[in-house]
Amino acid sequence: MPYANINDINMYYEISGIGEPLLIIWGMGGEIGSFVEQLKKVTDYQLITFDNRGTGRTDKPDNKYSIEIMAEDTINLLDELKIQSVNILGISMGSRIAITLAAKYPDRVKKLILNVAAARSPQNTDKNSEMAYERLEAASKNPEVLKAMGKYPPNSKSFMKLFDALTSFNGKQFLKDIKTPTIIINGTQDPSTPLECAKELHNGIINSKLILVEENHFFIRNKPGLLIQDLVKFIDQKNKYLK
Repeated sequence: MPYANINDINMYYEISGIGEPLLIIWGMGGEIGSFVEQLKKVTDYQLITFDNRGTGRTDKPDNKYSIEIMAEDTINLLDELKIQSVNILGISMGSRIAITLAAKYPDRVKKLILNVAAARSPQNTDKNSEMAYERLEAASKNPEVLKAMGKYPPNSKSFMKLFDALTSFNGKQFLKDIKTPTIIINGTQDPSTPLECAKELHNGIINSKLILVEENHFFIRNKPGLLIQDLVKFIDQKNKYLK
C-alpha cells in the first residue's frame, strides 16, 4: 500500500491516471471512496487522493490538529511525490485546507474547485448551522455513527480533534490572497453550510464563479454528476469558463 512519511505521520495516498493532475482533499472524517471511481469513468486526469491525518488509513496522532497543519501535510505530500502544481478539489473541511493552500502557495495551485465549501464555521451566526454542528459534535461520542462513516473511520479522539480544527478555523483573511481561478459549487439545502458561506467565498475570491444546486451537504455521494460536470468543464476550458 502507498504510504508517505509526512510531518511525522504515515499518510495513505493513491495515484491513478497520467493526465491533468487533480488533487482531492476530503471532508472531516472522509476517506478515499466511490467518487474517485466515478471520476475515473469520465475523465483522463491524474487523480491524487489521500486520507487526512486523523482518518482513513492515515495515522491518527494524539496531538492538536489544525487546518494549517493539514495544509502543510498536503503540500509536503506533493513535495514527496515531486508534483509541482495541481488542480485542487476541496470538499467540505477540505475546502478550508484548499483555500489555505491557494493563499499560501499560489504557484502550486492551477485551479481551485470548492465543494460544499466555507471559509469558516457558521454555527455562531446561523441557527440551522448551530444545530447541525451540535449533531456533528455528538457523533464523536457515538462509535456506531463513526463506524458508518467509511471502511477506515476516525476514532472518537481523532474525530473530535478534526472537529476542533474545523470549528476554530477562520480563513476569511486568506480569501483576498487567492488569485487562482476558482469555482464554488454549494447546495442550497445545506444546513451546515448556508448560502452566506458560498457568497462570502465568492465575494472574497476575486477570480471566482459561484454555482448553486438544490441539494444538501452530501450530494457528492448521491448525485456526483452535479459536481463532476462543472469540475470537468472548468478544468478543461481554461479561464474562459469564469467569464
